[in-house]
Amino acid sequence: MKKTFCQIFGGMVTAFLLASCASVHTVMKPPLFSARETAVPSQHSFERDVFAENEAFRYFLEIALGSEYGMGAFTVKKWETDLEVEIIGQPTPEDLQTVSRVIAELNQILAPHIRIGIAPAEGNVQVYFIPDAEFYKYEPQGIVYHGGFFWNWWNTAGELYQARVVIAADRISQRLRSHLIREELTQALGLMNDSRKYEESIFYQDYSETTEFSELDCAVIQLLYSEDILPGMSDFEVKEVLRRKAPKNRQ
Repeated sequence: MKKTFCQIFGGMVTAFLLASCASVHTVMKPPLFSARETAVPSQHSFERDVFAENEAFRYFLEIALGSEYGMGAFTVKKWETDLEVEIIGQPTPEDLQTVSRVIAELNQILAPHIRIGIAPAEGNVQVYFIPDAEFYKYEPQGIVYHGGFFWNWWNTAGELYQARVVIAADRISQRLRSHLIREELTQALGLMNDSRKYEESIFYQDYSETTEFSELDCAVIQLLYSEDILPGMSDFEVKEVLRRKAPKNRQ
């Protein structure tokens, strides 16, 4: 039987730290020109053990660094302020229920670091429910999205300060819209890449109608918003943090 969010989240945080272990588009203002991509030395056997054995760490590195279309530098992007979600367009009652549910679940995972709320206007996260034929008004030229996408803005420190989520109000099923609401809102937190590794994950790159967070999803979201992971961190710096979070009693 599939686990509910409450069932999987209760013991997840301790488990992922202590155990030995659809569409994304980003833009930044002002531009980041390059990112450090220093590889961890191959002779570091402890580092190899950490990433060989800890599934959450490996998945975090894949999802949190870069973006699906290669338009974000390989550094950490995250919010340092609360998110205020403004809903625009023509959502169904089910769409609104899904938005509320996803926000409630994310707030449990993100607490106490940041909080997501609903804003009647001027939100720093704008969620559009518009006909598919109007997507061209919001998506970049040359890239076509089907069903939904998100767009992020960040500063030179890697701090996110604005996001836009666009969901088709027609031509797709309600279940797919519910999936896209969850996926795009979550990825707007800074988890901007997709993967083909886990079909049950909200970050699964191929077609999916997943409407729940997996245990691994929860672990990755919480890890991004842990105090040790900072905006602008490089791949090398993130790996150093993850090594420190790993169990110390290795032989």
